[in-house]
Amino acid sequence: MKRALFFFGGFLLASSAQAQLGVRAGVNTAIFTKGTLTNGENPATSWLTGYQVGLYYQVPLTKHLALVPEVQFSHERFYVKYTPLPPLGIIYYEGPPRSEYNQSLSYLNLPFLLRASLGAFYLEAGPQVSLLVGGRAENAQSRNDYGSVNNTIYVNQAATSSYRRFDAGPCLGVGVKLPAGLGVGLRAYWGLTKLTADEDYSMVSHTYTGFQHRQSLQASLTYQLPG
Repeated sequence: MKRALFFFGGFLLASSAQAQLGVRAGVNTAIFTKGTLTNGENPATSWLTGYQVGLYYQVPLTKHLALVPEVQFSHERFYVKYTPLPPLGIIYYEGPPRSEYNQSLSYLNLPFLLRASLGAFYLEAGPQVSLLVGGRAENAQSRNDYGSVNNTIYVNQAATSSYRRFDAGPCLGVGVKLPAGLGVGLRAYWGLTKLTADEDYSMVSHTYTGFQHRQSLQASLTYQLPG
């Protein structure tokens, strides 16, 4: 057992001698799968563009395999619109009531990926854990039964009280290495953790009783520092 640990430690030290530090920056789109409102209706959500920046450390294992741990800040945004069904016998002549807003969430992501390279191309996969560090509901507005815009006290509502702080799930990405240490990559993430509790929670002007899962897609430009 001691010999195995000694061999493994020596292997890591030898690999780290050839490890390379890199930086990653780009844009992302995020969406959160729909929860269920107390009356059984679901809001409509759509993608908005955000950004992410991070540092990664590539540790070679073999000629074609490497471990790539990363620390990343990700600012993710999506749009929510809720239009309730009218009560039985009610007709809206100037449009139904509705609420709409932009939701932003900021995460500290820690992906730990295994990268397989073939020439200039690579495929990477592995787990990611995330910590919610901030977020707000912005540009919120609500309309009454006659379609007129009302002021709402829910503008700029903090998101950290509505969402759980930790998230985890798998990542899958592809990329290509370019000259001068540059590269481009595309990565998808599927959150497996319930971001909201099963009990009621408030989200802008309505209350959910279900839960949500986080999904994101990232396009990045990378630069790997000389070893």
